[in-house]
Parts: sequence; structure tokens; C-alpha cells
Amino acid sequence: MPAFAPPPVFAGGVFFTKGCSMSFTRRSMLKATLAAFPAHGVARDLGPLAPPVPVDAARAFLANQVRLLPGSPFHVRQELHRTGVLASYDPDKLLYHYRALAKLPQKAGIEKGYDGWDSEFLRGHMTGHYLSAASRMAAATGSLLFRDRVDYLVAELAACQKSLNQDGYLAAFSTAAFDQLEGKPRTDAGGIGVPYYTIQKIMSGLIDAHAYVGNRQALDVATRMADYFGKRLARLDAAQVDRIFRTDGSRNPQNEFGAMSDVLTELYKIDKNPRHLDTARMFHRAWFVGPLADGEDRLGGLHANTHIAQVVGLANAANVDGDPLELKASENFWRLVVHRHSFANGGTSVNEWFDQPGVEAGPSIDNQKVLPPTTAETCNTHNMLKLTTRLFERNRRADLADYYERALYNHVLASVAPDSGAMTYFTPFHGDFRTYLNGSFCCTGSGIENTARYNEGIYFHKDDTLWVNLYIPSELGWRQAGIVLRQQGDITRGDPVRLTVVKPGARAVTVNLRVPAWVAGPVTVRINGKPQGVDAQPSTYIALRRQWKAGDVIDLTLPAGLRLEHAMDDASTVSLFHGPVLLAGELGRDNMPASDVGDKDAWLKIAAVPVPDIVGNSGNPADWLAPIPGDPSAFRFKDAGPASGIVVRPLFDLHHQRYAVYWRLNAAGQYGPGPGAVTLK
Repeated sequence: MPAFAPPPVFAGGVFFTKGCSMSFTRRSMLKATLAAFPAHGVARDLGPLAPPVPVDAARAFLANQVRLLPGSPFHVRQELHRTGVLASYDPDKLLYHYRALAKLPQKAGIEKGYDGWDSEFLRGHMTGHYLSAASRMAAATGSLLFRDRVDYLVAELAACQKSLNQDGYLAAFSTAAFDQLEGKPRTDAGGIGVPYYTIQKIMSGLIDAHAYVGNRQALDVATRMADYFGKRLARLDAAQVDRIFRTDGSRNPQNEFGAMSDVLTELYKIDKNPRHLDTARMFHRAWFVGPLADGEDRLGGLHANTHIAQVVGLANAANVDGDPLELKASENFWRLVVHRHSFANGGTSVNEWFDQPGVEAGPSIDNQKVLPPTTAETCNTHNMLKLTTRLFERNRRADLADYYERALYNHVLASVAPDSGAMTYFTPFHGDFRTYLNGSFCCTGSGIENTARYNEGIYFHKDDTLWVNLYIPSELGWRQAGIVLRQQGDITRGDPVRLTVVKPGARAVTVNLRVPAWVAGPVTVRINGKPQGVDAQPSTYIALRRQWKAGDVIDLTLPAGLRLEHAMDDASTVSLFHGPVLLAGELGRDNMPASDVGDKDAWLKIAAVPVPDIVGNSGNPADWLAPIPGDPSAFRFKDAGPASGIVVRPLFDLHHQRYAVYWRLNAAGQYGPGPGAVTLK
């Protein structure tokens, strides 16, 4: 990991004193920060302060401008949730705890909320997740069912907020949870563990209801909530704020506050009220941001999702006004996580914690276990995709899209069972099996959002330029340019990509096609059958500019090959890929429960089965993986010693049995990078 030069200034924001708030200049903020947190570093010559500039390099399309088309595993999962999992939620059960707190009558037949965390220490969080998921699903699929449900939930939450009559406060638990957090004596939080985490989910759901469904009441409810918490925080002094937002004291911090900065920044982007951006920046803590801006890796031992969510907000606020420290810190965090703290599938964490830099297949932070079943929490990658989007919006780099593709295909997609739509918390890698959640866990909440978000990472735009980042069958309605573009071809099955101009715009447009890092041969582009001379280097873009006509066709071939990727900490431990797809080996159902649905920790003590070694005379997987006729994405080990006969297929396709993603390779000492190796970790 290269060192990054520290930026010259500290982020803008607000320091609070008892009973009032005062915005500091960036220069005085930096001095105050260095005084308050001397461990961050030594004072430096600030030099002249350049005015920050808002970042607006590209924008993702909202889901209402992109439709998934049949012909990919993404469409299958989205339909499972549209018609099944997401549709099965009862809005009145989601409202149960809100109505109970507000002393409003329950609907007939509703006697309790959803079991599990949604009725316990994260009481009410699923309502926020559901609002986000249903709002996006309404936009992504045109579903009137979800539009109606969003409108109903918002109206009922507004009624709860009004009945509570607490200056805009809205939650499924009382303000005592915040009293306790702030250190007030003799307060009973009612078992609520991380109140700001849940507040963020509610506010994000309301903002999404406004953005995707056009519900203005949702914006009003969210604004009242933001103003309530802004005033509440303004009453605290700097020491109190630091204490309650300090999240490095234990591996599972007492106040995981989610992406509060992100949702408050989103609100600021709508209403331009500087108080909301000031409040957002209260959640940017110097002890965390400063070392990141200096390129230091202090992530080992931290709770992963707590801090990924923080950086999502940090990156969003940085994009708003170009704050240099926040820009650098969020960029460095992404690089550290992706290159030094990730597994082959793009996921991160062991038992929810960041391990030490470079640990992948060796003894882990979880009691020195090697690849335990608690790897790769799904919420982490849900938020890493959000962060990657924020970074692409400021810097249109193909390596960002390379990571997004890896993590989306091989973790987020793989976390959803293709038969039921059930979701997973952890993704094991070595002889274990997945558990499909039966409760209201955090990964259940992010899981119902994920399928409705599939539409949103495929295309980006800026003025008259389009970036095609993902190759997923879909149709883009680019309203600003007046263009309708249809994409076909499932690259996970070896299909070529075809882009058809269904409706042209009135002016010339540049279409940038991503050349993935994994391409294993010459990339070809044809327009209306005519070959194009292109410089198609891996992890770059091919730019095609013209006045497009209706019926124009772009054909793109992206040759996929088999390759090895070696673990950061053990070159003899490898993972196997075919193009963008991580392959997993089928290891059967030995010593598995009759049902693999349950609590996230239900079967963690069941021992893994042994994973056979790959033994042979070659370090090239093409020499010992034979294609299976009729299935272009599956292979069988041959002449590979103990591994011979095992079938490998995409991790997102392999469910309800044991499997392996990591293998020990004993191939004539060939432990270095093999043919087609991709350096991403």
C-alpha cells in the first residue's frame, strides 16, 4: 500500500459548546482538532487555504431510469423479492412499535411487531430498511404495490411523529435511549443498544421515499427529525460529543451510529440548509478521519460496518463541497479496505471486525481461527458499494468499477438464495455452509434493499457522456439526453454484450465501455457489424462518440479465462475465477442440519469439512479444470490430486450445501501469480 501525502487542511464542520454551537473556519478547526487529539499528529504549516470545490464528475442513474431485463441472475433475484420476500412484509407489523410508543391504536389483528432484532436492540430498524427497499423497488420495477405501501407507511409515521409531539422526534423507542447515551443518570434505554443506527435507517428510508416515489410528506418528516437531533447535539459540549461518537473503544462499539452523516448530507443536497451539513459533520470524528487522511491503517480490530458506514457519509459530504481532508480520508479508506482488508469475493471482516492488514487466509482475529464461518458480513459490502459509488461520482476510475463488479457479483448477489430469496449474514469460504436468516437482523434489512439496488450501479452520466460500468441485461432511459439504450448478454455465462440504441438523442453522445481488469484476450468492438479500432487495455474505458441513430448496435466481446488469485498472506492458498465470477467447489451436505434457515449464529459450532488440496504439475487452472458440457459457468477438477472430480461453479449459484472458495495449491512450487492474475487485493 503506497503512502499518501497528507492534505494541508482539516475538514469543515462544527464544534459544539454547552448550550450553543459555533461554526469554525477550517484553520481554527484544525488547530482545535490537533489540540484535542494530540495523538493524531503534530502541527504543520497550513499555508494558504484554497477554497473547496464541489465534486461532480459523474452521477449514478436513479432506479427509475434503469430496468433490469430477463437473462441474468440479478433479474431472477429481484423478481424473487418483488413478488415474494419484499412483498411478504406487513406494513402494520412494521409500524407496531412506532404506534405503541405514540399511543396510537394498532390495526385489527396486529398484536406484535417482527421478532428478533427489530423488536429488540434495533427496534424499528426494519421499517427504515423497508421504506428504502420498497421505494427503490417501486422505481426499479414500476410496482404500484410498493408505491402504495411507501405512501401508507410515510403517512402513518407522520401520524406517530405528530402524536409524540416532541419537536420532531420519531422512533420506535423513547428518547431515554439518547439520554442514556449522553450519560444522563437514572435512565432506562429499554434495551436499545445503538439508537442513532436505527434513526439513520428511518431517515434514509424517508429520504428514499421522497427521491424515488416523490413523497413530499416523507421529506417533511425527515427534516423534522434532522432538526430535532441537530438541536439535541448542539446542547452537548465537545467532550460529550467525542465520548458518544467514539467507536474505537471496543470491537462492538456502544454507539454504532450508521451512516448518519450520509443521510444528513442527502438532506442538505435537497434543501441546501447548512445546519444539516453542519450536523452531518459532527459524525466525522478527528480520531478516525485524521489518520485516514494521512494514509495510516488503524483499521485492525475495529467493527467493520460501523466504520464503513461512517466513511460513506464522509465521502458524500466531501463530494458536496470538495473538502480536501474528507476527500483524501474517504479515498484512502477505500484503498485500505479493498487492497489490505478484503477477501476474494470483495467482502471484508471476520466476526464483524476488521482484521490486521494483509490477513486473508491465515490465523484471524477470531481466536486465530483460519477462515472461520464468520467471514464477510453482508452489510459491510452493502455499504462498500455505496462508498464506491460516491468515489466514482468524483473520479471516474475503472478500478472502482472493477471492485464494484467483484463485490456485487460475488458477495451481494451470492448472499441471496436463488430458490427462495432468503438472505445470509456471513459468507463462509472453507468447508462451511451458509445460514439463511429467519429473523430481522441487520443483514436482513440491507438484504431487502440490495435486490432493489441492482439497477443503480450499471450506468453513470455527466452532460453528454455515459459510462457503462456493469454488463447486466437492462434498459436505460436517459431522459436528460433523450436516449433509450438496451443492453443484452449475460457475461457470467460467457455471452457477448450487445447495446442497442432504441431511441436516439438530438446530439452526439460519448459512450464509455469499461474494459474489466479480468479480460483474458483481445477485446473487440463492432458498431453495426463494423470492427472498430480500439485501445482496450484492462481496467480502462473505450470511448465511442457519435450522433447515434435508432437501431445502432454496439457488440462488445470480453474474453473470460480461468485464473488464480493468491491470498495476501499465503501464496499457496488460492481462489479460482472465471472472468468476473468467483468459483466455489461443491462439497456436499455432510453433517449439515435438515434446514439451513435459522439464527445467524445457529450452526457456527458445527465443524467444517476438510477441503482437498489441488495437486498437480501446473499453476495454470486451465490445465486442471475441465468445462462441463451444457453449463458454460461450471468446471470439474481433473488430474488435480485430492481435488479431482469436484465441481466448481459460481459462488452465487451454489447454495444449500458445503463449499470451498479457498484451496491449497501444490503445483510444482508455482505459488506466484499465474496466467491472467488480477491484482485487486
